[in-house]
Amino acid sequence: MGSGNGDIIQGLNEMETAALPQEPVLLEKMARVGVGSWDLRHAFELMADEVARLIEHDCAVFLTYHRDRRALMLEAIAPIGSTKLTRGMQVPADGPVSDLLSGSLSAAVCMDTANSCCTFECQLYEAGLKSCITIPLLVDNRLVGILSLASQERSSFQSSDRAALYRLQRPLAVALQHVLSNDQQNTPRFFERSSELEHMRSVHELSGSIAHRLNNVFASVLGNARLALDANEDPKLAKYLQRLYEEGLEGTRIIHAMQQFAASQAPTSARKVDLHNVVEGVVEITNGLWRQQVETQQIQLNANIDRDVACVALANAAELREATVNLVFNSIQALPHGGQIDLQAKCSPPWAAIEVTDNGQGMDKETVRRSTEPFFTTRDDAYGLGLSIAAGIARKYGGHLRITSEPGNGTQVSMMLPAADHGV
Repeated sequence: MGSGNGDIIQGLNEMETAALPQEPVLLEKMARVGVGSWDLRHAFELMADEVARLIEHDCAVFLTYHRDRRALMLEAIAPIGSTKLTRGMQVPADGPVSDLLSGSLSAAVCMDTANSCCTFECQLYEAGLKSCITIPLLVDNRLVGILSLASQERSSFQSSDRAALYRLQRPLAVALQHVLSNDQQNTPRFFERSSELEHMRSVHELSGSIAHRLNNVFASVLGNARLALDANEDPKLAKYLQRLYEEGLEGTRIIHAMQQFAASQAPTSARKVDLHNVVEGVVEITNGLWRQQVETQQIQLNANIDRDVACVALANAAELREATVNLVFNSIQALPHGGQIDLQAKCSPPWAAIEVTDNGQGMDKETVRRSTEPFFTTRDDAYGLGLSIAAGIARKYGGHLRITSEPGNGTQVSMMLPAADHGV
């Protein structure tokens, strides 16, 4: 294929679309970013780092398409500070990119950006990136944006890289769609009035301010570490710089996990929330990100929604979605050999509840007892905050988390919340 002329990925065979190494862990991390309260810049940085574990690249770029101007706008770049490309820059949607937008191409591969006829690929060349692979990110045939992975080497991407990116296309699109939606709906939270709650608010705002400043510090560290890596020619020094970069990313993840936990404890005003709508939203998120893994592992996800029975709680819808997604993740991890997950909303005044039930490995009494403790986990690749966040969200609205489990007999987690119309 000529450089700048897109390769078409069509009819990938079963071998090319087979499950990827580390895919379950990668999808879980992307999903947690997608349903969290990350800003786009840091969310994309973390997503690109996870993708880099499967597809080697030097730079990842996310662009949105503005139809009225027929132009692409650069929304995020990772690693932050890695090139001269800047957020907010616009380029015409021409060449292979226009074919991606029209649907006539599934992926555009440029082996040598120096000879490209595409304005965006020429911009990559000016930034020192000599080859790239670009795909549209679609959710239900609706364009979320354009993703491009680029390399400082010519002819860097192989057919296996294209197939891997194609497999990750939908999960990336769903995660970024939710991050963008969170940005647009980022309205301030209003705290109830009392001296105790005012004190809690002050503590929460202080911790949030500190975390925000630390995020900025880590962004600077990551950017400079990447610049040092790019400029360095000593392989021994590169090893230490790479370690510095990876530990910096891990630091940002830990900070955000702490932010999530703090947010789950912070008081907010409660509103009436239809729990059936929460369940539907969680299923949409889970299916979008986990469809391939669930099918591969033969996991059946059932949503039992009975619209004839009202199920309304006093809480915050976005927080309930995030908490419930965490519960579904836990169930997926408990079903390494397949099984069933049932998700439903129930109302039995004075309580309204969201229940997540699986027929997986289950937990012993001691694990159940400690499962809601912050940072307690039986997994090496987790922070142990999923259940504690869900428990914190239930508590701050006057509810609690009820966990029933036995080894070998699965687990049921019920997020109990005050029913909206009971005594109100």
